[in-house]
Amino acid sequence: MKKYAVSISVAAIVVVAGLTVFGGSNQTTAIENSISHEKEQKMNHSDSAFKNMTTKTYLSNYNSIRDELAEKGIHTLPFALELEKKTNFYRFYYPKQENSANEKAIWVSVMLSGDQKTIDGIMYEGAPDVHTVKAMIQATGLTWTPELDQFIANTNVAKTPKEMVVSGVKVTIEGTPAQIKVMVDPVKLEAPKKL
Repeated sequence: MKKYAVSISVAAIVVVAGLTVFGGSNQTTAIENSISHEKEQKMNHSDSAFKNMTTKTYLSNYNSIRDELAEKGIHTLPFALELEKKTNFYRFYYPKQENSANEKAIWVSVMLSGDQKTIDGIMYEGAPDVHTVKAMIQATGLTWTPELDQFIANTNVAKTPKEMVVSGVKVTIEGTPAQIKVMVDPVKLEAPKKL
């Protein structure tokens, strides 16, 4: 009888120990899966910056950044979506009183997708305004980095186009100290090549 009781006790201990190890393993796996899933979600969020962004969302982001900068005494250009009827281009900033002959003229054009709501690209062209360029890029939702900050700080010396990709957003800069062009585009998957 004692042998039988001891056998049951040993079996019970082995089962409990096995369940503890197995349960711990499942818990560890669950935690690892949870961390992996959170990391994946964060990556997907940052990778999708500026993809399928509507003009409404973009302008809301830009105006929020503009307000924050204004509180610090930093001026940026006011953006509003409007159609320039003469050229049939959509603009975020287009001063009516200025023309291309004016050396301080600035245009911020926006290219829209076929739905006329989703942004396909933004182009800043004209006299350098680093604060506006930074706000224009940040409004895409990308993660700002010191490298990007340095990249933008050198906007007026990029005589040949230079390019940087951050969080799924491609930024291209070229120009002179008096005139720059900054293009911001969502990075898209290339169409498969035909065999």
